[in-house]
Amino acid sequence: MQAKILIVDDNPNVLKLLKISLSKEGYQVIDAENGEVAYEMANKEKPDLIISDVMMPRMDGIELCWMIRENSQVPIVPFIFLTSFDDAETEIRGFRAGADDYINKPINRKDLLDRVERLLSRVKNLKHIENKSEENDGFKGDLKDLSIVELVQMLNLNKKTGVLKIDAQKQGEIYMKNGQLFAAQTADKSGEQAMYELVTMSDGTFNFKVTDNISADQNINNTTMNVVMEACRIMDENMQGDQET
Repeated sequence: MQAKILIVDDNPNVLKLLKISLSKEGYQVIDAENGEVAYEMANKEKPDLIISDVMMPRMDGIELCWMIRENSQVPIVPFIFLTSFDDAETEIRGFRAGADDYINKPINRKDLLDRVERLLSRVKNLKHIENKSEENDGFKGDLKDLSIVELVQMLNLNKKTGVLKIDAQKQGEIYMKNGQLFAAQTADKSGEQAMYELVTMSDGTFNFKVTDNISADQNINNTTMNVVMEACRIMDENMQGDQET
């Protein structure tokens, strides 16, 4: 069964273009003309991916993304923004709201399909790990397949308790308690600062062990969502810095 994609834009011509491009690839496409309608459809249809314009009446894309992440039945669905603006501040706002990617208008069909395929591939990896987690007392994998932010979101959604060990450029542990960030530690940092250092790691491995015996003292008191949003902002700044150099 092909993936279901929700597209959101107040411009009917953009909706038509997206629908044709995605349908030709075999995707099941549903559409909405604003964020309010899209939010209702997301809860009803449970899409595998959302592509949304940023600037829309009634509820814009930023608010829609935030609502999806905070209050919907599909909080970790991949989310792509469409934007006509080359605006770093808008991008940062979007990533803070929980966006996974940006596509600039006018839309390049090949670029669109490449990004959709990449994000849907990550969804498959995530679901595979979720199934392994249900069957066993833990799981492991490669950070090239799933980012630390995605792993924390999955553990949060499934209310897991245990230790996520990271072996990359930096080594460290992230402790989860009933799905909430409880503590984090690297060789020289602790708490949220350790978390923000670890989320930038993209070349290495992870290993999550389910355990009720958390040995670390609590050093993260902020909400999981706030820490994740700040982590996304830091990751975005790092990516922009890499592009400039």
